Amino acid sequence: MGKKILLISAVVIFMFLAAGCSSKPETASQTSNTSSQQLSDVDPWLKTVGFARLQLTDPILYAYLQTSGVAQTTQISNLSSLEQKRVGQTANFTKSSKYNISGVAEIVSSRSIAIKSFSYNGSCGAISIQLAMSNAPGKTLATLKTVSTPISSDNGNFSLTIPSNISLIQFNQIVVLCPDKENPVSTASFQ
Repeated sequence: MGKKILLISAVVIFMFLAAGCSSKPETASQTSNTSSQQLSDVDPWLKTVGFARLQLTDPILYAYLQTSGVAQTTQISNLSSLEQKRVGQTANFTKSSKYNISGVAEIVSSRSIAIKSFSYNGSCGAISIQLAMSNAPGKTLATLKTVSTPISSDNGNFSLTIPSNISLIQFNQIVVLCPDKENPVSTASFQ
């Protein structure tokens, strides 16, 4: 019995010594290589569209920072110069007397457009608010919101989220479409 305990303790001691000898402490050069390798693995395109690593690692904190406006200032530096010029631009919806559509759209960040004082009388049915280019308003890029009930300008303030696959330079117009109309019933064109 005593020989077994000595044999087991000798094996355990040998394992600790072998493990201690094989692991080397990291030097400063090894640490810098690891961090530069991690940075080189990041897709450069993600940096240009304003992707934040926080979106994946802590989506709840990221959503909170987005709604509180804290993250919007940090994301502007990740935008190209053309995209930075678009942030803060406003556009008025063309007034439609038949549908009483009016309001103001403002690009708040690379992923958000604020709509203020939007009004719609509901006579067209469920309208959809979409992104488009002014040279092709019938060919939309994405549907941002559907409104099926009348809205007065008093309670017509809401936010639209730009899809992550669309950058600020891919559109210059917001169009409002009726389900039974081919052409937009109202547009808001950014400069």
